[in-house]
Amino acid sequence: MSTNLTQTTSQRQVLQQRLILTQELQLFLKMIQMTTLELKDYLEEQLIENPTLEESEVTDEKSEDSPAEDDFSFETFEDGRLLKSRDEDIPHYTSREFIDDSGEDTTWENRVSSADSLIDHLRWQLKVSDFIEGEKQIADIIIGNTNEDGYLEAELSEIERNVLDEKIPLEDVEPFHHDASPGDKIYHVLRLLQSSFDPTGVCARDLKECLRIQALDMGYKESDIVIKLIDHRLEEFENKEITDIALELGCKEEEAEEAMTVISSLEPRPGRPFFNQDTEKYIVPDFFVYKVGNELQIQLNRDFPKVRISSYYRNLIKKEKTLPLEAKQFIREKLEAAKRIIKCLDEREEAVKKIITKIVEVQKDFFEHGRNYIKPLILKDVAQSVGVHESTVSRITSKRYMETPQGVVALKSLFSRKIETSHGKEISFEKVKSIITDIVSGEMPESPYSDEDISKILERRNIKVARRTVAKYRKILKIPSSSARASQHRKSKNESNGYHKTYKQ
Repeated sequence: MSTNLTQTTSQRQVLQQRLILTQELQLFLKMIQMTTLELKDYLEEQLIENPTLEESEVTDEKSEDSPAEDDFSFETFEDGRLLKSRDEDIPHYTSREFIDDSGEDTTWENRVSSADSLIDHLRWQLKVSDFIEGEKQIADIIIGNTNEDGYLEAELSEIERNVLDEKIPLEDVEPFHHDASPGDKIYHVLRLLQSSFDPTGVCARDLKECLRIQALDMGYKESDIVIKLIDHRLEEFENKEITDIALELGCKEEEAEEAMTVISSLEPRPGRPFFNQDTEKYIVPDFFVYKVGNELQIQLNRDFPKVRISSYYRNLIKKEKTLPLEAKQFIREKLEAAKRIIKCLDEREEAVKKIITKIVEVQKDFFEHGRNYIKPLILKDVAQSVGVHESTVSRITSKRYMETPQGVVALKSLFSRKIETSHGKEISFEKVKSIITDIVSGEMPESPYSDEDISKILERRNIKVARRTVAKYRKILKIPSSSARASQHRKSKNESNGYHKTYKQ
């Protein structure tokens, strides 16, 4: 009995969805993250490197060398992706010149471009780390939600929603147990960042966690007085005597004093070395909002070179038959690069306009009345409204500033988490912070409200906020605990009584 083994070949079609980052899309994503200063630096660099790109002196008018508008097919974006345009299309980009009416003649040399930021430093470490792909994508979201002080601003539940929305692969992320939930895996990545990235204590969610990470990194153990003091007496040790603290922790006074000295030497703001205070003096707003009558007018800062395709090289490529092969290839490559820059500039401006217009529309009350009138607004709201991805909104609003009737503000400060009231209405996180501040300012100094008391007062105002959440907001507002406030009042009263007694004598 014999068996014939034969090989056959067949063709079949398989439909797959794959995201391909074209050169145009990569450039667009890079450009929308640039501030006005960064875009200016980038364009000036390209003007030097690419001979087919030149600076245009025209503003609203086109030069004589510019082709008619109908000659070109401008590239458009669909769902965040660039559509390929015809090879022969060479669009002409012009951008209205930004006119500064302030009367100040400030040269670019006097403006400080941002140095390597904390976020840049963290992303560089992520790039060279041995994180697997899923961990890297989660870590990038965590880093993107870390403020300049080094603290994680977003709740882990928000990061989890973002991770699930972007369909980040979680299969390879292996935390402490195999049947871990997405939340467990995100926490695992957070702990990896906190324990292995520089500066120590970065990505902490609060001061206690930040100091704890630094103390553990110095070699202290869970059973040591330093860790116990951070965990249980951090808020109170400034206003308590060494004897009381030692008694509460069950240790010697010398040990308590040494622990307090160690804690005082820790860095409460890990991002401090990356934040240059002088840079604030030279913040160049990327957007301007003016009130004209009853309307708010938006202006984009276009204080960067206006670029176009060089007419010389445009005409030279038409005579390609007379050009050497290498020269022809070089010019074609540079023309393609110039086209990408020009098209991405147009699309960047269009995306920016849509997003900024939506933010101003939602936060109109803030521009007219101030911070207490900020409405609930998250990245997803803006993204859905203007038809782009959340990551696009995040990139455009990161590190950007806006000059408003309320002063210069960071764009990210115009986003606020929503809190639902008992009546089904929504109020912003900023409004709740303002209400808590008012409650504390109206309390009896000798009997201040506890976090539980504030929670109940808010509930009577139809705002349901848990005690732990109140404590978190209070810390953000830098309001001491009720025991600390009572202690401060007693101390102030004793000092006042001592003064009166001395004065009478």
